[in-house]
Amino acid sequence: MTKIVLTIGGSDPFAGGGIQTDLRTFSDYHTLGMSVLTSIVTLKEDCLSIHPIDTEIFAAQLETIQNISFAAIKIGLIANPAFIPLIETFLKDHPDTPVVLDPVLAFKEGDLALEKAIVTGIQKNLAPLATVMTPNLIEAQALLNLKNKIATLKDMQVATTRLQTDFNTAVLLKGGSRLAGKFAVDIFATTTGQLSHFTNKKIDSKTINGAGCSLSSAIASGLAENDKLDEVIKNAKDYVYQSIQNGVVVTREFGSVYYDRKFEKVEGTQIISKIGGETWK
Repeated sequence: MTKIVLTIGGSDPFAGGGIQTDLRTFSDYHTLGMSVLTSIVTLKEDCLSIHPIDTEIFAAQLETIQNISFAAIKIGLIANPAFIPLIETFLKDHPDTPVVLDPVLAFKEGDLALEKAIVTGIQKNLAPLATVMTPNLIEAQALLNLKNKIATLKDMQVATTRLQTDFNTAVLLKGGSRLAGKFAVDIFATTTGQLSHFTNKKIDSKTINGAGCSLSSAIASGLAENDKLDEVIKNAKDYVYQSIQNGVVVTREFGSVYYDRKFEKVEGTQIISKIGGETWK
């Protein structure tokens, strides 16, 4: 039977991230995707703007799908702190459903108060309900209230452990391009605090728009069929790696991830239990 997966997030008109990528990823995993929209993103004269959906409309969307039996739920860009208690109630009404929390923080510098309110809501209301969180380095810094950047592999280890301990959930901390070196390293902490490391060679490509959204959506789709989180993450990372390699150039400046079922070339993600040696240089 086809599983149903829900995404709660924003719309990306470039179809690289947000709801568009989530639904495409769900389809690639042969699950039926449903969506609740939090915002619409626009880009005009290099100015990114996030336009939240009216709170009553957001609440009505959740009410519309209240009785659906979901195999997994993915939460992305929230856009308005007023949405957080509504999402919290919805998750509590679906207590047996795996939840992937991707704490997207895409706000402009002038929106610091808004970002802080959303971070606080994620910390207090949503993170404790998540099956796994998938922050990048900047998002992890915000969630941990760190003043210094997470800049090294050791910093990542410490941050991952703190996130897991503080929020009592599994964590996948994404190093991505912000971590120096030839390898993209993500660190995974289980609910018991055990750490493992997923690594790929970095890809020199501009077709990376939507990689984070695609990864969290792939994890949600994987959890709809498999409760072994380490296997789900490994498969999701391989999927995203292929999606970057096969991405579509959208403008001269950037491109978006895209998965082609005919595309077979992939360098498999390595899972490493501990750090050491030349691998990380």
